[in-house]
Amino acid sequence: MKKPIDVTAAIIVKDNRVFAARRKAGMHLAGFWEFPGGKLEVGETPEQCLARELQEELQITTRVGAFVGVSVFDYGSKVVRLLAYQVEHLDGEFELIDHDAMCWLDLDELDSVEWAPADIPLVEQYKAMAVTEAYYTANAQAYCAETRAFDVGDLYRPFLDQLTVDAHILELGCGSGRDSKAFMEMGYTVTPVDGNAEVAACAERYLGRPVAVTTFQTLDYHKAFDGVWASASLLHCPRPQLPDVLTRISLALKDGGIAYLSFKWGDADSVDDRGRHFTNLTEDSLTGLIGDLTAFTVIKIWTETKPLRDGEQQWVYALLRKVAR
Repeated sequence: MKKPIDVTAAIIVKDNRVFAARRKAGMHLAGFWEFPGGKLEVGETPEQCLARELQEELQITTRVGAFVGVSVFDYGSKVVRLLAYQVEHLDGEFELIDHDAMCWLDLDELDSVEWAPADIPLVEQYKAMAVTEAYYTANAQAYCAETRAFDVGDLYRPFLDQLTVDAHILELGCGSGRDSKAFMEMGYTVTPVDGNAEVAACAERYLGRPVAVTTFQTLDYHKAFDGVWASASLLHCPRPQLPDVLTRISLALKDGGIAYLSFKWGDADSVDDRGRHFTNLTEDSLTGLIGDLTAFTVIKIWTETKPLRDGEQQWVYALLRKVAR
């Protein structure tokens, strides 16, 4: 079995357009477009590798941000594990060393070039994230008003039964602020965050307190919370990113802390009529996902069917405890 070679990839976005570069003649994958980056050297972190490679390949200075996702592809002669990160261009004019063309692509233009095979899953992940984000930016007020009216109080008890009355809860993807307000009114200390700036602002007005703009991929707390409430939020996280995001959740929890997750039930991902991407799970696939992590023990995984708008939706839930270390 071939050992994967770790290679980094930079997703550089400016004015909502994505940078792509075409491999020049004589290079491996000549003629294919890619997110720029390169192979990790001994002793390098992926972030150090990307900063070095972008300086060498494009003559630019950058700031490497959050991990986006991973793609593994067998090219026959080698297996590449491509690690993608958000990257901010800080300084320098783009100069092509290993490439013969470059372009900035709008979201609807991403399929107009021939991507290197290992990059294609990362393109799909980015599109799913960007389209979903655009929906919430454009519809934040209506979304918050609609979801604030949903009665979900029966979902709280399994989670709260695991916490003490002085618990500090992180609501990850707080949306309208409905659940944060309910927890606050019960006497809990709550830190609400959301990945969309417009939705966070809407929740902030409702709660009368700050709501930080924090995405799943940039979550960066250390043993700060007794509980993490992620209700109907991680369902927008692209599937390949879930292991890293769940690891970030575990790091945010104190030893013995409790995480509550919920996803729409399904054995395949989907896109709704609003253009939003959903990572759907079943009891088995969620159990398998959690089973690959050593940071959690499962308290309970279960399914329920709930009313949703004009119909019903089956959900899969997980209640997890962080292993003390």
